Amino acid sequence: MLQRLFHVNICVRDMERSIAFYERLGFKKVNDFVLEGGDVGEALGLADVKKLRGVFMRLGDDETAPVIDLVQFLEPAPRGEPYPTLNNIGICRIAFSVEDIDKATATLEEMGVEFVAPMKKVTGVGDAEIGVVCFKDPDGTVLELLSGM
Repeated sequence: MLQRLFHVNICVRDMERSIAFYERLGFKKVNDFVLEGGDVGEALGLADVKKLRGVFMRLGDDETAPVIDLVQFLEPAPRGEPYPTLNNIGICRIAFSVEDIDKATATLEEMGVEFVAPMKKVTGVGDAEIGVVCFKDPDGTVLELLSGM
């Protein structure tokens, strides 16, 4: 039934701020569009939504790779907050692999991101050492970096 993962949506308050943040993480903007009209909101189960902006961000150059779809609701504006903790039901974080977790964590520190907890090295499957660090994007969505996978 399902063919492949196409995108993961992240609702943002300030699109330009979010684009800049994700570009610093290594993403490239591959599509930028505005959708308008009542049917847009209805298709998403949000009858009051009349206009939104979407930006597809991709890691690497593979045109078939999944994208992050940053979405800013324009009419009406976005509301609410991300989950306060990672143990809520639903999507709690988006994970990415990195080659050097120490270097990546240092870069995040330089960027001034908010960390959920300090980077840890844990024992994984087959006694492999796995580096793990979770941090927040500008709107509080939790992202995770993993090394040794």
